[in-house]
Amino acid sequence: MTTNYIDWLKKQGVQLFEAGGIYWRLYHGTLVPAQATRCFVELSQGEASALLKESKAWFLRYASKPCEEKTEWWYIICDPYKIDKFPSKIRNMIKRGNRSCSVKRISAEWLAKYGYECYFTAYNRYKNASPVREDIFHNNILKTIGSPFEYWGVFVGDLFAGYCQCIVEGNEVSTSVIKYHPEYLKYYTSYALINSMIKHYVIENNATISNGNRSIAHDTNIQDFLLKLGFRRQFCRLNVVYQPMLKLTIKTLFPLYKLINKLPDRGPVHKLQALLYQENLRRACSVR
Repeated sequence: MTTNYIDWLKKQGVQLFEAGGIYWRLYHGTLVPAQATRCFVELSQGEASALLKESKAWFLRYASKPCEEKTEWWYIICDPYKIDKFPSKIRNMIKRGNRSCSVKRISAEWLAKYGYECYFTAYNRYKNASPVREDIFHNNILKTIGSPFEYWGVFVGDLFAGYCQCIVEGNEVSTSVIKYHPEYLKYYTSYALINSMIKHYVIENNATISNGNRSIAHDTNIQDFLLKLGFRRQFCRLNVVYQPMLKLTIKTLFPLYKLINKLPDRGPVHKLQALLYQENLRRACSVR
């Protein structure tokens, strides 16, 4: 029997906190909504302070106030989808991908057994990120059996060229992981995979696909790519509430943001740059 995402997290022993009508979880020291799909929250200062005290997170982050006007924070989503409206160059790339590749649903068991090379090699394209060991990858995938996770694979002939891990909750779908083997990107594997998933979820099942919030610390350019394939920005407001000491640190360092941003983005410097970039976005949202 398939469980929903929150129940699955509970079964995995993930510590959850409750406030504002939703569950929250820790992610790299940050407290974020535990929902896998789009989530807009209104949280009082008292609720935020209580969450930080209970969780001991450095800060909590959430989205609120979805709107049509442009802001500096957004979800990347796909709902209406009209391929005939795309530029001819994009349509041709999708056609090439469909001719060169095949896309199909794959099981968690299959991905756990055969997917590590693709997963590992994909990290050759990333900065400031490292793959987990094969045994951890294997176990992480197997844990999703019987959960709302679904997997899609793209193949060039019999060669495994990429995959997407989705979390499906009713008519909302989250693309939680997307990995491509760099060697096969020349066959337009990314176009074939995303287009096939959109056809299945958006067109055939009237669902909305989300790739999450605006990226802060990663450099895969996946969201820019998705915007070319029928995704759009769902604008909203970024909210960040800090622990007092971190709030003071951010306030002190923020005037040096442009200077710090010029430093090599590695290790602790990369993390500091991400924090200050996030604060810059929060301030831009707050003035609206």
